[in-house]
Amino acid sequence: MLSAIAAEEAGRIKIVQLDVDHNPGIASRYGVLSMPTLMVFRSGEPVQSMVGARPKRRLLQELEDVLEKV
Repeated sequence: MLSAIAAEEAGRIKIVQLDVDHNPGIASRYGVLSMPTLMVFRSGEPVQSMVGARPKRRLLQELEDVLEKV
């Protein structure tokens, strides 16, 4: 689903995935305790964190709320 959103929203957002098993320091640095966790960054700083799976429609709505604040 994230790949589809990345393609649909190309130019507006960039989606990257991180394997926390291979990068535990980064997960710890940002306080990631559960998977899946989606973090939204702006200018290199986290601005929102979403824990748990969501339907595509809801996820797009939450991302739109964040993008409108730009």
